[in-house]
Amino acid sequence: MSFAWLDYLVLAEALLQASTTLAPEEACCRAAISRPYYAVYGGARTRARDQEGLQLPMAAEAHQRVITHYRHGASPLHRAIGDSLRQLRSARNRADYADQLDRPVVLAQFAVRRARQVVAQLQALGPTPPAPEDAGGPAEPTSNI
Repeated sequence: MSFAWLDYLVLAEALLQASTTLAPEEACCRAAISRPYYAVYGGARTRARDQEGLQLPMAAEAHQRVITHYRHGASPLHRAIGDSLRQLRSARNRADYADQLDRPVVLAQFAVRRARQVVAQLQALGPTPPAPEDAGGPAEPTSNI
C-alpha cells in the first residue's frame, strides 16, 4: 500500500494548532513548514510520473525535475502548481537548514495554506486521458502511402 502523502499536511495542521503546547513553538512551526512541501511534492511527483510520463531519478535532483515539469507545463494550472512547489520547497529549506527563522508561525500558516491550494489544483487537473492505443480499442491503421 502506498503512503498517503496528504497525511503530512494533516500532521502540519495539527502541529500548527498545538505549537504552544506540544513542544517548543519554533520546533513545531519548523516541522509544520516542512511537512506541507512533502505532502504536495509526493502527490505532484506521483501524478507527473504515473500520468504524465515524467522519468525521475531516485535522487535529490528529482525534486527540481518535478518542479520544472510543472513550471514549464502546458497549462496555466501546471505552471501555478510548479510555482507553488518552488515556494514551498524554499520555505522547507529555510525551516530545515537555517539557524535563524523569522516569523515561523506566519511561514507555517503560509505553507499549510499554499499546500491546500496545490492539493485543489492537482485535483482540478483531473485524470490524464489515455493515449489512443490505450483507449480500449485498436489504434487507427496507418497508411503506407
